[in-house]
Amino acid sequence: MKNQPSACAEHSEKQINALLHLLSDQDSQIAQTIHDQLVTIGQPALPLLQQAQGEPADLTMSERIGSVIADIKLVEVEHSFKVLMTSSTEPVDLETGAFLIAQAAYPDLDVQASQRQIENMVAVLKPRLEKDIPPRQAIQTISEYLFHELGFTGNTRDYYDPANSFLHHVLERRIGIPISLSLLYLLIGKRLNVPVVGIGLPGHFMVGLQTEPVFIDCFNQGVVLYQKDCAKFLQEYGVEFESRYLDPTPNEHILARMLRNLVAIYQNRDESKQADRFSRLLAIIEHMDIATPSQ
Repeated sequence: MKNQPSACAEHSEKQINALLHLLSDQDSQIAQTIHDQLVTIGQPALPLLQQAQGEPADLTMSERIGSVIADIKLVEVEHSFKVLMTSSTEPVDLETGAFLIAQAAYPDLDVQASQRQIENMVAVLKPRLEKDIPPRQAIQTISEYLFHELGFTGNTRDYYDPANSFLHHVLERRIGIPISLSLLYLLIGKRLNVPVVGIGLPGHFMVGLQTEPVFIDCFNQGVVLYQKDCAKFLQEYGVEFESRYLDPTPNEHILARMLRNLVAIYQNRDESKQADRFSRLLAIIEHMDIATPSQ
């Protein structure tokens, strides 16, 4: 924070306003150059950008200002994500990483509001979990609440909707894909001290118990699976089963898998700018020399 005043002094209000004026240039290459300069200035430019965004302007200018603001905030997200991935804390904080991924697409996301939603679920579940309850019984209670009382389920109608991959949307809409629904389950389990782990089965992410070989298919309303069921599932998709597929998935691998999904989804939608946002976050993990299996 101590560096901010010097940054403001280096880039005066007059200079930033001059760049804002040039941002409206009809030459798209010039506008892109100005965009990059404003992103480089970063935080000190945000107040004036936000003020200009609220003023009457043509649609193109409004979109350009919004793009600059989003990219400045993305730089902050990338920095926070890098700090998270390179910190000495073990394991990597899955919840923080998941919300940073969401903020890459939704810079103004109210993370605390989403966390309160999770806390409210935990508050309902706590009285239902007696002290020293067996893990097997605990997951039955959690699954009954999440998938039957609240109605969380897999999005079979629009599986490749990007919203399925963002935790806050999963909480709001109560639909998602295997990995995002499993993520919610893991975060609830952690708060309740239930020994659950992520299981990165090829093509279908699940939750497993640390205490016994029991698996929860969160995409299919919490149905309980065993090793033979997982093997059969893979065989139906032409994948030869290997016991290592049922090993716990490290948190950084979970985050990488979420990012790979988003990159693929946006590339298939020809939304290269969005795909690039998540490719940049994925690169932070890949530069750590971590082997990350693809979906």
